[in-house]
Amino acid sequence: MTTRPAPSVARRLDLNLVRVFVAIYETGSVTAASERLFITQPTVSYGLAKLRETLNDPLFVKARGGMEPTPCARQTYERFAQALLEINGAVEETHTFVPERSDRRFRVAMSDIGELIFLPPLLQRLHALAPQVELEVVETKVEEAPGWLAAGKVDAAVGNLPSICAVTRNAHLFDEHYVCLMRRKHRAGKAALTRAAFVAARHAIVSSSFFGHNQIEDQLRQLGVKVALQIPHFTILPNLIAASDLVVVLPSRVAALFAAHGGLQTAPVPIELPSIEVRLHWHQRHEGHAAQRWFLGVLAEALGSL
Repeated sequence: MTTRPAPSVARRLDLNLVRVFVAIYETGSVTAASERLFITQPTVSYGLAKLRETLNDPLFVKARGGMEPTPCARQTYERFAQALLEINGAVEETHTFVPERSDRRFRVAMSDIGELIFLPPLLQRLHALAPQVELEVVETKVEEAPGWLAAGKVDAAVGNLPSICAVTRNAHLFDEHYVCLMRRKHRAGKAALTRAAFVAARHAIVSSSFFGHNQIEDQLRQLGVKVALQIPHFTILPNLIAASDLVVVLPSRVAALFAAHGGLQTAPVPIELPSIEVRLHWHQRHEGHAAQRWFLGVLAEALGSL
């Protein structure tokens, strides 16, 4: 009597389990993975149990911030994500992308300040061309963006990201400049804002992980300005500035949007600051995919006129 050899790990690991693994790794949550894959949480949990058995490793452990990958999971992810990307790309190349019938989810990285300016025209354009597609906005650290683009975790990144231009494919969208935002009755804004009044004012600074704003913070600190408030996000600023004597330096389009709510005013910055160059970033590995090319074109068309 002959005994059949046990099936190899590769033969026992179907494509659905690979998708489950990648989704859990990228979202850090069984719940979020189930939402991304449009399957139930028990199905994801069952898949994770099968993965643990097949790979003989816990793969993920519970942590305060979500599911923390083990060293084995980190090593496995790079190969699984790349393999899944190539499989999806091969399948996609056999189909013609039809935007008006597609329900694909596109992912784009941008900051919260980017969301304020970029999302309204982008959503309007997407709805007009492809009303069934989904858009997921993510925020990551600038230094991680090239890896996310290469791995296909995001389809594109938009913002003032000069530090990654050398390692991504990118295209110019528009130029920006900085202005000051303060409450309408601020004593420093009763006349033209002078350099002395600017330096003497109490400042708010936003330290965003996905925006080239750190150079402004460094320059202000070198001038000796008083940093009275440091926060991680821009969207809380209108209420804070309107109720205080704080001054904040912002891109002009964002400052104008905030000032439109009332009680605020803008003024030219009385020191020389670098201009802002907003660019669209992607990875060359995905340029051959029809859906990717279409999405990059929509981004460029929707945001290039801002």
